[in-house]
Amino acid sequence: MKNIITIFATGILLTLGVQAIFAEEPVFAPEEHCLAYKTEKTMFFFVELKVIGKSCDVTAKMRWNASGEKAQVEVSVPVNTLDSGIAMRDADIHEILKTELTPNIRFVSEWLEKSAWGKMLEGQLPEVSGNLEVAGGIFPVKFSLSFAKQAEFSLVEGQLKTTFTALKIVVPAVAGGFIAEPQDELELLLHLHLDKISGAEKITAQ
Repeated sequence: MKNIITIFATGILLTLGVQAIFAEEPVFAPEEHCLAYKTEKTMFFFVELKVIGKSCDVTAKMRWNASGEKAQVEVSVPVNTLDSGIAMRDADIHEILKTELTPNIRFVSEWLEKSAWGKMLEGQLPEVSGNLEVAGGIFPVKFSLSFAKQAEFSLVEGQLKTTFTALKIVVPAVAGGFIAEPQDELELLLHLHLDKISGAEKITAQ
């Protein structure tokens, strides 16, 4: 009994320590061109812990129509490159996100006029709709957008707030929920450098 209590207490202390680290660190460094997911789980029934997985193996491009007046954005990242800092969890993600069916998380936006994309550079395009491909399914979503011009680069950030349920993703509990119980909320975050988005240079081209 004493050993069980010791393990339980140690687990809580370690969990709180990891949680404190995540609370202090931003998801992205300014120079990164990446995608990340963020969710939470309940450890030992009452400790809330943030879970963040990130990959900078991102492919982002703008696809233009023949007239050059409309474009759609495509962003994709291989599921097997997502890194949460815990190898066992990352291995489980492959099964949870059904990589045999959808090896890449992929967002493809709707087609928008060149002028609409130009508004993004002015911070006047608050969101963009499109389809998210993940876990063997395709789902209509809306990413909120923000744009910031830095000294050496321009940054486009996107945020999608959704749930595992909405994406038909089943995340299993650990030890029946005694060790860890996943929460349903899920965020996908984009942190992209404009000059690394192929085709984005045409937005401002005359």
